[in-house]
Amino acid sequence: MSAATETPPVKFTITHHRQPQHTHEAFIDWIVKEHLPLAIPVFRKYGVIDYSLFVTPPSLNEGLKQEIGSFRPTWDFAECDCFIEYILPSAEIIKNIMSDPEWQVAIKDQDKWVDVPRALVSIGYSTTYFQRGKSLIHGEIFESPVGKKNT
Repeated sequence: MSAATETPPVKFTITHHRQPQHTHEAFIDWIVKEHLPLAIPVFRKYGVIDYSLFVTPPSLNEGLKQEIGSFRPTWDFAECDCFIEYILPSAEIIKNIMSDPEWQVAIKDQDKWVDVPRALVSIGYSTTYFQRGKSLIHGEIFESPVGKKNT
């Protein structure tokens, strides 16, 4: 595939807040032990490149807010329990997954655990410039995926 027609993978993120009757720990446990075993076969079916769970315990968020809130008083600190991050070959994969009957099985208990109306969704491109203490730029500027044309 030539560089002119290659499109970068997309990053799709969604925040999750637990239903108030559950603890943060029980909520994350449900995602990892009950939801993910049903979801992973669907991820494989549609070629999901990566899935990660960025867990945000209330104690860490509150601690950070107390420590640096005075330096950045206008910052709004996230109150969600986690960010779910997908790397996908294309945005179309989202619709394909969500309309798959196997996905409906994977999310069958979602309303018992997730405060769905509070979810915040975003999609875009992610480029790593610094990793494990090393610059990935090596003296050259990486091309931004923003505004890239598929010609």
